[in-house]
Amino acid sequence: MMFYRPWIVMIIALSVLLPVREVGAIDCVFRNPIIARGQDPSVVQHEGNYYLVQSNAGQLTIAKASTLTGLGSARPVPVFAPLPGETYSYDMWAPELVYLDGGWYIYVAATSAPGDNATHRMYVLEADTADPQGTWTMRGKVYDPAADKWAIDGTVFEYDDQLYMVWSGWPGDTGDFPQNLYIAEMSDPLTLSSERHLISEPDQPWENSIAAIQEGPEAFIHEGQLSIVYSADASWNRAYKLGLLKLVADDPLDAESWEKIGPVFSAYEDDDGATYGPGHNSMPVLSPDGSEYWQIYHAKTVARDGWQDRAIFIQPFTWNDDNTPNFGRPLPAGTPLALPSGEACGLVSDPAQIVTGDAADAYTDGVFELTDTFVDTGTSWVNTLANFSIAVSVRLDQTDTPSTMISQNGGSSSHFALEYNGETFAFTLFDAFAENPVSVTATFTPDADKWYQLVGVRDARTGELHLYVDGELQGTAFFDQDWAARGPTILGAARKASEYINLLSGTIRDVRIYNGALSAEEVAALP
Repeated sequence: MMFYRPWIVMIIALSVLLPVREVGAIDCVFRNPIIARGQDPSVVQHEGNYYLVQSNAGQLTIAKASTLTGLGSARPVPVFAPLPGETYSYDMWAPELVYLDGGWYIYVAATSAPGDNATHRMYVLEADTADPQGTWTMRGKVYDPAADKWAIDGTVFEYDDQLYMVWSGWPGDTGDFPQNLYIAEMSDPLTLSSERHLISEPDQPWENSIAAIQEGPEAFIHEGQLSIVYSADASWNRAYKLGLLKLVADDPLDAESWEKIGPVFSAYEDDDGATYGPGHNSMPVLSPDGSEYWQIYHAKTVARDGWQDRAIFIQPFTWNDDNTPNFGRPLPAGTPLALPSGEACGLVSDPAQIVTGDAADAYTDGVFELTDTFVDTGTSWVNTLANFSIAVSVRLDQTDTPSTMISQNGGSSSHFALEYNGETFAFTLFDAFAENPVSVTATFTPDADKWYQLVGVRDARTGELHLYVDGELQGTAFFDQDWAARGPTILGAARKASEYINLLSGTIRDVRIYNGALSAEEVAALP
């Protein structure tokens, strides 16, 4: 919890709330992508949390969230940046996070010089502690000494009590194509114990329409059936897609033991939208309550060639009768999806959680008085890619200047603000560049020294935002620039161009944050 002192008085009275679902009919959805700029996702679900590793700006980062959609607003923590002069100092591609035998490992392809693709080899890091967002140690190259050749996109998994590594590699020492899939046994998470074995080549038209590539393998194991889901064709093109190798015999090292199926997940275009080049998915994960399977993948958001438009998507999948995954089709960006089962749908903010740390000393009998301050809660309470509702009661000291009751940072500016705009109450959403704000406003001018209950509702399913005052709908507007605001929720100020503005002069109480879009009936029923 952080405090700032901008020479104004604000008193916040937060009611004591019980974490009950009095809004049982609440509509809880989210929209993809959960991360607007990302690629090659690798997510591990462990002890109630999801961990996402990414390679960005010459370093590896890990984000942590208790929900899948929460990864969209989770802060990436840098965990490793190589020093110059090493064989792994540059071009770290597609890091793979794995939890094995009580330890954390990252497998990543890297080079000895910038742009020297031919020197890409697989390396492994080991976490120094049980916290994957802590420090890591480079353990070295993972390779077959008899075939020390180009290798990327390695993943490690256990099957029938044997550890395996599968990766994408060249058959020879030079040349970009073809990229084949290779497998080897491992004696431990750091060491290959067999030679590499070729298990698949991009020999089908759907695998080589642009470039002969198989990469990004991931193990999907269900009811004892092992499948290797991989990406095929050119990652920079809309033709990128997923294929599948199904183990149909006893020996995973034998190419004859694998049946190729595909494509199993490819570009989609129709009147309801388009998804281009879906691929390089993560290992499967479960919803928070364990009842659903979800896949995480990246896709292009425009049809032209390139890598800069890749974003990270999530969607549920099922299993076929033969225990291979059934991914369906990729859903276009912006398609409303029900939240993963077990994610909070309803009241998510509890004053006991908002008012923590040093701020708790000032919180007495439901009243929180801050002199010359506003409050940075230190937590992103609102998932801005999903449906959400914000309720707060406010009493303005004066109506001459704008005041903000609650907002959430998205870097240098706010994503939303429930506010008084100098003339009336408003619920305002901003795009990722803090431009083109969309507001829905009240139909009257409020009086000073009078209590009003405000409720702002964001419905990601319809694209609408609604403002209610004292239970009455004031208006509706449309907003279609959803983005993930990863910064903290702010009480008593908004943020623009890295400056806090529109500081509250007044009192707020009964702050409630809901994961979901409250209906008019539910708003009217609020105390």
